[in-house]
Amino acid sequence: MISHIGTVDVFVNDQEKAVDFFVNTLGFELREDLRFGPMRWIEVAPKGSQTRIVLCTKDFPVYREGNIGRFTDIQFVTEDIKATHDELVRRGVRFTHEPQQMPFGGSTATFADPDGNEFNLVQPAG
Repeated sequence: MISHIGTVDVFVNDQEKAVDFFVNTLGFELREDLRFGPMRWIEVAPKGSQTRIVLCTKDFPVYREGNIGRFTDIQFVTEDIKATHDELVRRGVRFTHEPQQMPFGGSTATFADPDGNEFNLVQPAG
């Protein structure tokens, strides 16, 4: 039985800028920062999350053209989308879609990292 997702890859141009954004701007934890020859393996995650984001560069073997600056399909869940949105805007996060109520319930918004990778912020219905 599968219990959880371990890691998901997000491709970035500059790992230092990406770490600064995820750790200092979003408030994530730096879980791993290891070197393997020319490659640097960096994992970040929201506090308490089992799933981690690996900040990959073009040096990673799985890189393909177009991996940077795209919608990631990663969704971050919040209990209060308005308050989270307002706090992230104060911290300098750029939203590409402002919070909106979804027809099936709940709310969603989309924000981007410095490389243009986009992530959903979701407040579930209920």
